[in-house]
Amino acid sequence: MSAEIINLRMARKQKKREDKDKSAEDNRRKYGRSKAERDAARQRRETLEAHVDGHLLEEPHGPEAETSAPSKSNAEKPGLDPSGDGD
Repeated sequence: MSAEIINLRMARKQKKREDKDKSAEDNRRKYGRSKAERDAARQRRETLEAHVDGHLLEEPHGPEAETSAPSKSNAEKPGLDPSGDGD
């Protein structure tokens, strides 16, 4: 006639974990993309990047070339003194 003794703190934590897992699974179903969809998007992105890169007039150089267009330094701009003293 003895009842099973349970730790209520552990039971609450277990219930919270189960609820969190169920919520995560619901969100994956609702917002997630299948592997086929992710692969198709990746392939499309790579194809478009290759298409754009194929139309570049010259190859970019340096680490900042990937993020922005090359800019001229003060020494390369016409009318500016490369020494920088303004005289």
